[in-house]
Amino acid sequence: MITAKVAQNIQAVSVTVPSQTDQSHKLTSVKQTDENVGLFALVFISSLIMGFILGKYQFNKYKKQRDQQMAKIIKEFETLKNQHKIIFNSEEQIAIERKKQIEMLERIWKK
Repeated sequence: MITAKVAQNIQAVSVTVPSQTDQSHKLTSVKQTDENVGLFALVFISSLIMGFILGKYQFNKYKKQRDQQMAKIIKEFETLKNQHKIIFNSEEQIAIERKKQIEMLERIWKK
């Protein structure tokens, strides 16, 4: 029975008191957490800045490519427009020549 009381007394008395090493461990853990948060913030902001720079580079590259394609399309349009004018002019000339031929045939027929 005495051993039971001693065991109960030991259980009642066994209270953990934070030692100096536990407190320094907690301080180290807090410092490490702060460093981890700082590192995470640094990586996040660096990624954000790099993303902005790369996005701006891609946009400029796309803009140049778009301008080149637009210039090419305009050049082709002008070429087609000129070809259409040439064809239209040649059709007019053919119509004028046919008219002249018809008039000449009519004069010959009348004689």
